[in-house]
Amino acid sequence: MKEDITYICKLSSELSEEEIKDFIKVFNEVFHLDYDMNWFKWKYLDNIYGDSYMVLAYKDDKAVGARSFWRNDIDGYICYQPCDTGVLKEARGKGLFTKMTLIALDKTKDGFIYNYPNDNSRPGYLKLGWEINKYYYMKLVMSNKNLERETKYIDEDYLIWRFAKSPINKYFYCEKRGQSYLLINRKNNVYYVLGRFNPKYNEYFTKVDSPILFNYTTKETMMYRIFKNKATIVSFEREGQDINKIDIPIFKGDHF
Repeated sequence: MKEDITYICKLSSELSEEEIKDFIKVFNEVFHLDYDMNWFKWKYLDNIYGDSYMVLAYKDDKAVGARSFWRNDIDGYICYQPCDTGVLKEARGKGLFTKMTLIALDKTKDGFIYNYPNDNSRPGYLKLGWEINKYYYMKLVMSNKNLERETKYIDEDYLIWRFAKSPINKYFYCEKRGQSYLLINRKNNVYYVLGRFNPKYNEYFTKVDSPILFNYTTKETMMYRIFKNKATIVSFEREGQDINKIDIPIFKGDHF
C-alpha cells in the first residue's frame, strides 16, 4: 500500500514559523547539525537577491523531507541553487528527493538552476536531466602574479551578506600585490582561495600572513592527475536559456 506523502512548496518569506522549524529540524536530524533560526534568517530571509523556494514533505503531519532552491544570482541573472536537502531515514527510498526536486523546478521556471553535487548525489541529478556544466580543479598557488588573473571578483553586497555575516563559517583573507583574497581554511595553514575583493572590507575577516594557498581553475592540473580530485558543477538547461552566458564562479557554492 502506497504511503501518503503531502508536499508543500512556498517562498521562504511565506513559510510559517512552524514550517521553518520543521525545515530546520529535518535538516539538523539528517546531518547531525544544530542550526537555528538565525541561520535560516541569514540565508533565506535576509537574502540580498530575494526569496528562495522551500519544499517540505509531510507524512501524518510530521515533516520527513526538506529541500530548498536557494536564490543565488549570478551577474544579474536570476539563479537558484538546490541545497539544504534532507529526508528522514524512515521516509527514504520512496522518491521524496525526486518529487521535491521536480516541484521546485516547476516553481523556478524563471531562473537558471545550478549546483555543486558530491559524488553521492551527482548521479541523481544527471538521471533527472541535469548536465555537467564545468569542472574545477585544485591548483597550488606558486605565483602571486597570476593569482589576480585566475580569481573572480566578489561584489561588495554579496561579500558582506554571504561571507561576513555568515553565522556558521569563519572566513579569512590575505593580501597579495595590493589585492585582498577571500580564503576558507582547509586544515592547519592550508587555505582555499574563493575570490578577490575590495581591500576596504578587510576588517570583516581574519588576516593570515603566510598561508599555503590552493586556487580553483577550470584547467586540468597535475594535482588532479595524481589525486583525481575535482569539483563538478551541474546545471539544468531550459528551453530558451543560453547557459554559456552564465559563468558560475566557485565562490557561489553553498558548501563553502
